[in-house]
Amino acid sequence: MKKPYTAFTLAETLIVIAIIGIIASIVTPMLFGTTSDAELKAKWKKEYSDLAQATMMIVADNGGSLAGAFTEDVLGSEDLKNAFASKLNIIKDCSGTSAFGGTGSGSSAEGCWHVGANSWYYLNGNDTGGGASLPGLILNNGSLMWFQVNKSDCSSSAGDYTRCAHLYIDVNGFKKPNTVGKDIFVASITSNSLIPYGARNFYTISTRCIEGSTATTNTGHGCSAKYLYE
Repeated sequence: MKKPYTAFTLAETLIVIAIIGIIASIVTPMLFGTTSDAELKAKWKKEYSDLAQATMMIVADNGGSLAGAFTEDVLGSEDLKNAFASKLNIIKDCSGTSAFGGTGSGSSAEGCWHVGANSWYYLNGNDTGGGASLPGLILNNGSLMWFQVNKSDCSSSAGDYTRCAHLYIDVNGFKKPNTVGKDIFVASITSNSLIPYGARNFYTISTRCIEGSTATTNTGHGCSAKYLYE
């Protein structure tokens, strides 16, 4: 007698395909551990748009100018963080140390930024030197941020403009590569706008955003503007 012919049913095949898909979605991030450059650039463009809108709302709240809005220079950093926290969707608020106007332990110690040496890097591969004791936030999309007021009267020189403060953001959260110019970007906060590093002769793109270069000047800060222009 001939043995009966057996095969997978359509339902069984679909179940196997679904299981393979689930396993692939789990294993792939574990193998590579990073997001593609294109995805990181797209995230930065979206984050910059949201932060620029938040900045404009904060400017409006302060009568059209941020000059004098966050007093006592660096000590105003905590108030600056609080202003952005009121305009963004956040899941964690990290107070800065007393040196920056806060009552906490700072972004790194409280879990809003990378901790210690060799935790985040410049584009040239060099270690940035450690964490941040400044105030910071974690957004609901997982992005990390910290803030610093430079001059409360917005007179701090930056290229061909002056600024009040600046902010750092890691659009990829704690995931790698944790590198300035890859997933970490920087912008100046002026009296009435947000300007990415690399624009208007401040941390110029030509020397501060060179993929593969180990030059000391190649910190990656210029990429903040470059990728917005692409």
